[in-house]
Amino acid sequence: MDQRSKLNIAVCDDDIFVTEQLSEWIKEYFVSNHLEEPNIYEFDNGENLIKSEVKYDFVFLDIVIPGMNGINIGRRLLAQNEECLIYIITAYDSYLDAAMSLRVFRYISKPLDKSRIYRNIQDGLKIYTTSNTKILIETKNENIILRAPEIIYLEAQGHTLFVNTSEGKYISVRKMDYWEKTLNTRGFFRTHRSFIVNMEHVVRFDHSLVYLDTGVTAYLTKRNYQNFKHAFMMYLEGART
Repeated sequence: MDQRSKLNIAVCDDDIFVTEQLSEWIKEYFVSNHLEEPNIYEFDNGENLIKSEVKYDFVFLDIVIPGMNGINIGRRLLAQNEECLIYIITAYDSYLDAAMSLRVFRYISKPLDKSRIYRNIQDGLKIYTTSNTKILIETKNENIILRAPEIIYLEAQGHTLFVNTSEGKYISVRKMDYWEKTLNTRGFFRTHRSFIVNMEHVVRFDHSLVYLDTGVTAYLTKRNYQNFKHAFMMYLEGART
């Protein structure tokens, strides 16, 4: 995400009541929190959303829309801008697996709840703020500065710690405990003593492995399984109360 002061937010649903209600709540959230109002764009179909030349920061997207479904629309949007945060909104829980594979930011069920929308906007703003946070990777020969989202996973092999990023692989002079603490609040999870993964890249997991969209599998300990599952669902769907 760039340094624009105003966010660009798209709301796409073929139900005009849902679109207008969401837009109103979004505006209310920013006003009530004394934040600059975002640019809000409303769409009743995915084709027009995809054709739009605006770079969106948040997209609230219904899955069941005439024509192209929300999952395919989301894929197209992420192909255009991988940093866009997709909020899938639907009454159909059967789409959860597809949403997980798409790596949506949140999965919000209908009927919509104002307080939950507020919480998810707040979560999105945290990501928006921290996505530009710079992380220093210290190696023996150089210092590399990257944004936290560019880190895909970390792996310890013996006494060597590899930081795998979208820019390449680096050997860090820091230990795993340092990285766990540094990345703890930025969508990362330590699944095993040898692995920390960026949950943005998780496509599925079982009781012993976490599968990333790069084709890498990370170990997941039995002790960490429930905590990881909870953390991932919180990351994917947002807190439920």
